Amino acid sequence: MAILAWLHNAYGRDLIDGIRAALPGEDIREWPEAGDPDAIDICIVFRMPHGFLKPFRNLALMSATGAGIDHYLLDPDFPRGIRMVRIVDHDFASRMADYVLAWTLFHHRDVAHFLAAQKRREWAYKIMRSAREVRVGVMGLGQMGRLAAERLAGVGYDTAAWSRSRHEVPGVACFAGAEGFGPFLARSEILINLLPLTPTTRGILSAATFAGMPPGGVVISAGRGGHLVEADLAAALRQGTLRAATIDAFPVEPLPADSPLWDTPNLTVTPHCSSTASLRTIVDTFAENVRRFRAGAALLNEVDTLAGY
Repeated sequence: MAILAWLHNAYGRDLIDGIRAALPGEDIREWPEAGDPDAIDICIVFRMPHGFLKPFRNLALMSATGAGIDHYLLDPDFPRGIRMVRIVDHDFASRMADYVLAWTLFHHRDVAHFLAAQKRREWAYKIMRSAREVRVGVMGLGQMGRLAAERLAGVGYDTAAWSRSRHEVPGVACFAGAEGFGPFLARSEILINLLPLTPTTRGILSAATFAGMPPGGVVISAGRGGHLVEADLAAALRQGTLRAATIDAFPVEPLPADSPLWDTPNLTVTPHCSSTASLRTIVDTFAENVRRFRAGAALLNEVDTLAGY
């Protein structure tokens, strides 16, 4: 049997070379050189179009290259009977919290104002509020959302969080469920999205959500592209409903060169880079799962494909 790999190009050849070195006895093939599809029983795939896995009738194990698996499961042809694992880097949440804190500070301190003033050669003094005067809201209280909320609160921000079910986080005002969403939005002048993508969260970054925030709010999204209604975001920024936004994930990636979002005022685009697994973690975790799978042992970070996590 054989392994098919379709990997992130950000690591260059180092990732596939690392996997080959860690699994010297395996037949490892790189897409699109898959060979006989019936020989493939394991896949490790970064991103794939819907229906990609259909030719591989003997596929038994699917590995993501990161922690997020929702975009795989949204494929209507995803073979639900196979086993699936993900890569969990213990530094994931810390890297995400760094991203969230960096952009929260950027918008709170209105760095864009000073950058624009410098281009105009203008000494544009501006009074700044302290962190405790800025109300920040985090959507999602999984591992990443919780640490991000804790870090923001630790810096001194007036921090709240919203999730599907009730949580308690010291120093963070927690809201839950449909009944808590409106009050949460109403106090979130900087709204941070770290939700998983589910049928209920798809399109949540919409005109209705933006309108529920204080006027001139800011959105920072490091969740999934399916959360974003692009036209609503662009309209909110043009109309002043939102003052600014930083978006890391889009419905179509890479963001097409002709997308109007590139030129939308007060929008910062980052290329889905908020938090990534290290090359070493991907190689070691995947190789260990292959060895365990071949031996019939319990897998690391196995996903319940029916539950979606």
